[in-house]
Amino acid sequence: MSKKTSKKRQPQVAPEKRETVPFGYEEMLTELEAIVADAELRLEDEEAA
Repeated sequence: MSKKTSKKRQPQVAPEKRETVPFGYEEMLTELEAIVADAELRLEDEEAA
């Protein structure tokens, strides 16, 4: 008779908590506008190439 081997569960490791800086609406909006502007420039460069 063969014995079934059971896999031992590895203990879950809690992820390290990172220090998060409060990010306000204005900061998020500024970052999003910068991302959009960068994406538009990349598209223009790709279309020109």
